[in-house]
Amino acid sequence: MAEERLDGEAPLSRRLLAEFAGTALFVGVGTGAATVLTLGASRSIETVSQAFPGGGGDPVLNELFKGSFGDALPVALAFALVLPLLVYAFGGVSGAHFNPAVTLAMAATRRLPWSKVGPYWAAQCLGAIVGALVIAGIYSEAGATAGTPDSLFGATRVADDVSQLGAILAEAFIAFVLMTAIMAVAVDRRAPKGFSGLVIGFALGAGILATGAATGGSANFARSLGPLVASLPYDVGSIPWGDLIVYAAGPVLGALAAAFLYESVTGLEQVAPAPAPGAATPPSDEHDHDHHHDDHHDHDHHHDHDHGHDHDHHHHDHVAPEVAETAAPVVAEDEPDGGKTTPGPDEPRRG
Repeated sequence: MAEERLDGEAPLSRRLLAEFAGTALFVGVGTGAATVLTLGASRSIETVSQAFPGGGGDPVLNELFKGSFGDALPVALAFALVLPLLVYAFGGVSGAHFNPAVTLAMAATRRLPWSKVGPYWAAQCLGAIVGALVIAGIYSEAGATAGTPDSLFGATRVADDVSQLGAILAEAFIAFVLMTAIMAVAVDRRAPKGFSGLVIGFALGAGILATGAATGGSANFARSLGPLVASLPYDVGSIPWGDLIVYAAGPVLGALAAAFLYESVTGLEQVAPAPAPGAATPPSDEHDHDHHHDDHHDHDHHHDHDHGHDHDHHHHDHVAPEVAETAAPVVAEDEPDGGKTTPGPDEPRRG
């Protein structure tokens, strides 16, 4: 059976390709920054060890060069800067999830068909693995083994002094922050237009700074999976496969809680029809009124010309399909025009 989709909605193959490419770039940039940071510290330890032989050994130097808030900042910044770019690049095609927890939350709140959840997850995980493999190709063995324990190309891992419950809570917290930003600026039509990507990126960066010492600040199962798979060909120590349960459960709990809480607190499920693909948020009611007034004026002006009328009819048949997969396909019944909106010419892609 041929895929059923609304007018203006990208076919599933294109959406999956957008999720694959976006997640690959997201993971590649973020884990690349983490790898560079670890390599820098490792090389500093080596330099000091050679300059002061017998000066205490690597344990002392590892303590001196161990991670700190200052070390988390460049990694958080890398993720915070690349995410807006990817949101604006691919948001109008797939919704720019790049995160299995976000995809699940969108489906749970009726903003993505459940039939697309599995394909989205597969594209995201494959993209994350490819992104990590690119970093592995750049830094090879050194990128996998740098640091203590092995950095595994910027892999996230639960800190030794953090319990599994505490780690799940940390991941739920960062995912809650991220999902709240997504709901507020990418789904809610009342949000200011044009800044969705930046707000979402900075929300993720802030969450990484808050939780990085506990879990590495992932909020994304695919992001945590990719570097572990990329490390398999190298002679590394123990790969923390068991930590993946934290990066699966925590983000899902946080994203679902944020999505449902935002809907309940703001009444979003009653007032937010789907914005058009390519729009960060749908136009305001005032813009809608002006747009319909202009259409009415144009229709009156061309009422004697059939081709003018046909053009108007064609235009209205191709606006405001399902949310670029991250906003709601459920159109509020009290919308006079069925919830259809037209993105402004200068609006960037949605978050």
